[in-house]
Amino acid sequence: MTSAIPAIPALPEMRFAPIPEGRRNAYTGDRFSYMEAGDRNAPAVLLLHGLGGNCFHWRYQYAGLADRYRVIAWNAPGYVLTDNFVTEDPTGRDYAQAVLDFAQAVGVEKFFLVGNSFGSAVAQCVAGYHPDRVIRMALTGTGIGQHELSPERREYLIGRARGIEKGSYAYGSGDISRLVGPDTPEHILQLVRDSLRATNVQGLLRAVRFRSSNLYTPDLAPAMTMPVLLLQGEADQVNPGEKNAYVLIEHLPNGRLVNLPGLGHLPEIEDGVRINALLREFFGG
Repeated sequence: MTSAIPAIPALPEMRFAPIPEGRRNAYTGDRFSYMEAGDRNAPAVLLLHGLGGNCFHWRYQYAGLADRYRVIAWNAPGYVLTDNFVTEDPTGRDYAQAVLDFAQAVGVEKFFLVGNSFGSAVAQCVAGYHPDRVIRMALTGTGIGQHELSPERREYLIGRARGIEKGSYAYGSGDISRLVGPDTPEHILQLVRDSLRATNVQGLLRAVRFRSSNLYTPDLAPAMTMPVLLLQGEADQVNPGEKNAYVLIEHLPNGRLVNLPGLGHLPEIEDGVRINALLREFFGG
């Protein structure tokens, strides 16, 4: 007898917002795409996805946080139906400004910020370059970059990018074991695969070039004076804690680190209930 699959929360509808007119020369079009849930007048939580993620990735956060917050998940430039950057080599400042452009587009001035993986690097750029806009920041699958990319890391990132050459559907059909903990159930794996299949090649390539740059986020940490929560999956094979979160925490003026046994690189979807409880405690504190 097989156990029943837990109820999977429904996703909100896709929404669109205009890129601010004064900023459109940085993009190939005029459109942000995103999802949101919750009261528009509630405190805003902006969710920034990883390299193979998008707004679909955060379904457990829409369901678990929307009673208290306005939960908004962007699609980064070039992801899903958000128009891409003009530049093929965006910097941390470019992505940070894009987050501010998006915040303006959806009518948000100050916000709680959550980032996973690539999104954690973008979040750190926002918090480092524009600390006055971030109330509190939480990071999962934390990546801190490097002054000089190691050959192993470069090969991994290039491999991630090459995986989409066979097509976006095939991109979600490869080996995803490195992304999650060892006991992740099949229905969660399927959600991860479906999110990966929404990836657009040109958005991914720009994000990979950014993650392959010499940005080292501990250099920005002194400016991150807001409270910062690092949620580290102990089984994270993509951004192991000892090379990332455990390093960053030593540089943060007001940081806290929580280890998550058994979880991997995507804890917010691997164990949404636990992550939501930690976020609610952190944001409400």
